[in-house]
Amino acid sequence: MANCIDHLERQKRYVDILTDAGFKAVFGEERNSDVLMDLLNIILPRERRVKAISYMTTEMPQFSPSRKNVRLDLRCKGEDGTVFIVEVQCYRQSNFFKRCVLYAAKSYDSGSLSGDLQKYDLPPVYFIGLLSGDMQRFQNAPDNESGEGPVLEYTFREKITHKVPDETIMIIFVELNRFRKRLDECTTLFDKWCYSLKHVGTLDSLPEDLRLKAFERFFSACEIARLSPEVKLTYEKDMITEQDYYNIIETAREEGLALGRSEGRKEGREEGREEGRKEGREEGREEGREEGRKEGREEGREEGREEGRKEGREEGRAEGHKEGREEGLKAGRREAIIDLAEKMKRQGLDMDIICETTGLTKEEIALL
Repeated sequence: MANCIDHLERQKRYVDILTDAGFKAVFGEERNSDVLMDLLNIILPRERRVKAISYMTTEMPQFSPSRKNVRLDLRCKGEDGTVFIVEVQCYRQSNFFKRCVLYAAKSYDSGSLSGDLQKYDLPPVYFIGLLSGDMQRFQNAPDNESGEGPVLEYTFREKITHKVPDETIMIIFVELNRFRKRLDECTTLFDKWCYSLKHVGTLDSLPEDLRLKAFERFFSACEIARLSPEVKLTYEKDMITEQDYYNIIETAREEGLALGRSEGRKEGREEGREEGRKEGREEGREEGREEGRKEGREEGREEGREEGRKEGREEGRAEGHKEGREEGLKAGRREAIIDLAEKMKRQGLDMDIICETTGLTKEEIALL
């Protein structure tokens, strides 16, 4: 879309050929048929060269089921009856490829009206689309990686052998939005045509590298000062209409972006809140587990201390009872020995016998 703004705003010495207004002002004029043939011959297959053309009406009556007419950008035919449809497309459009197929098929079908329906000897139709601006791509390969260049061709061919059984409908797209060579990088005539088509509306003069008869004719035909008064007036009116149309599209796009951002923010907030709640629950559980472990350790220590004190008291009492019994027994045995020693001493027994019997010393016995 940005390329389309450039095409619409940067009008200087030459018309912008990639706008509907500029394309029709140049190629729609029969006096420029030689320039149109130069363009066709550089795009068409080598075996399909155009030596002469005659312009056809661009209106296809009762085209759709609603019986509305459709106006093409340009339609002409060669000396053998081959039909050439040329369309310039600057804006993205849904089902664009299907529309091109329908235009070509309807034009091919209209060829049966001028001949014997039983022979089916219909002239072939070539649909050529010059694509610029923010167009959808018709191949998946990134720029400059497919090796096929900006030209794409579609027709009926056998799937395995790739042979074309007959010349019927051919659709050719020149994706100028994918052509990004500088002029000094253009080594072929086709490259130079792509460069000229894409940049003529921004140039002030014919570049030295394009000093060939074909490009001299092309640049001369594109010069706004050389347009007839009628064509120039139509061109200026159509450019205003096209600019208005672009502004409508751009306004709708901006409004769509604003609405999308608003809806996106709302959805984002909802998603953010849900993610926040989920993360908060996870963090809360983790914090709760940590706090629980801390509280549990503290409670466990307190309970352990209480249980330890209880167990300690029990063990202390048991040990005290045991020690008390042992001390009591010991004291009782000593009293009994002393009593026995006193009795033996009163009976006048020998001191050595008393010591041996009681285990007391002579000093202890003497004190009794």
